Amino acid sequence: MTHTVGLIHAVIPAIEPLRVAFGQLAPDIKLVNILDEGLVTEIDRRGSLTPGLVRRLTTLVHLAEDAGAELVLLSCTAYSPVADDVQKQADVPVLKIDELMVREALGRARKIGVVATVPAGLAMQKQLIERIAAEMGREIELDAELRPEAFQALSNGRRDEHDRIVLGVVEELATRNELVMLAQASMGHLAAMVPASVTVPVLSSPTLAVEKVREMVSK
Repeated sequence: MTHTVGLIHAVIPAIEPLRVAFGQLAPDIKLVNILDEGLVTEIDRRGSLTPGLVRRLTTLVHLAEDAGAELVLLSCTAYSPVADDVQKQADVPVLKIDELMVREALGRARKIGVVATVPAGLAMQKQLIERIAAEMGREIELDAELRPEAFQALSNGRRDEHDRIVLGVVEELATRNELVMLAQASMGHLAAMVPASVTVPVLSSPTLAVEKVREMVSK
């Protein structure tokens, strides 16, 4: 039986890491990709994640459902804190791409470094981390570094520059933390490119999320 999964993206660079992860770990799953770059640009323009943007995301989830999706994965970390609200309006599971990564990080380390390239995504991921840490009863030290110039380079086709910036931050964070998280799906390919000098775990969201999706649709 072929299973169908909906992927909702807010940025183009998030699509390829997930395509690769599904191809490697769940090649039999059919993907329905929905891209709406306004999900992120409107947060910046409006200054916050408004109820209207939550309704916008809910509509996209319904579109994925109409296309046959048995499950929807949100690849944009900026919307992770409202995924549970969207779930209440959906008939299929709606997953946050970064939740598994956050839970694994909190289970393995107290001092955690995070590298991000999109301001809205980092702000919302901090909220998610704080909520899950409270839920797990974990006290942590979060060391976050934001590099928007890296995302700009990636968006303009300068992937090598993006990778150099992000990996440089990973090396820096690794010197003072017990674990480093790559905040966004657009960085997923870098997990396999971490320099040998980095001796702490470096987590990325696509692989963990795809493994969870595969487990859920196979039940």
